[in-house]
Amino acid sequence: MTGGRTAPLEAALRSLFPPGVATAVVPIGGTNAPLWREEAAAMAGAVPARVAEFVAGRTAARRALADLGLPPVPLPMGPDRAPHWPTGISGSITHAAGYAMAVARRGAPLGVDLEQDAPIPPDLWPTLCRAEELERLGREPGHLVRQIFAAKEAVFKAQDTGRRAMFGFDVVSVTLVTGGFEAHFLDDAGAFRAGQVLQGRLALCDDMILAGVGW
Repeated sequence: MTGGRTAPLEAALRSLFPPGVATAVVPIGGTNAPLWREEAAAMAGAVPARVAEFVAGRTAARRALADLGLPPVPLPMGPDRAPHWPTGISGSITHAAGYAMAVARRGAPLGVDLEQDAPIPPDLWPTLCRAEELERLGREPGHLVRQIFAAKEAVFKAQDTGRRAMFGFDVVSVTLVTGGFEAHFLDDAGAFRAGQVLQGRLALCDDMILAGVGW
């Protein structure tokens, strides 16, 4: 779906990734597409707002898969709550501020995150950022803390389905650079190794922050 606010968001999302990555943006509540049976179980008992997010995310994901020439398939939720993508496909879904986004490609893992561009309260900074990250941000870093949060969320999602690991915000130290970020792993986590550095991109659009890992 394009038009209105969706078109600039789609352009911002595409700017985060190289050619070969399919992208899609769907307004939450803007689709009546049904869930597949394999997906519906994950939403049993969920409130309507959560169901609407889930539906929009799966709709965006199937649109991205269609752009890769693949037929529509169910994308059930795995034990770690991440979507289970078709064999040979890496993908990521995010939703916030009334929109769901999905990215997919054949090959290496990739991750995407969408956040409202609003300052994070100071009492949460130590939970989301390491001390050296806050020092690099300087004074009044509330909005920048949100960018670091988005970056870490995208990094976390950029994991192989079979080698995913749960890890905290303190495992990665993010440095914001022009147009993006560098994520330095301080400890081993899943397939990631201490000392590994991931390059990511950031985009600001319509009071939202988009973060992507996949270059």
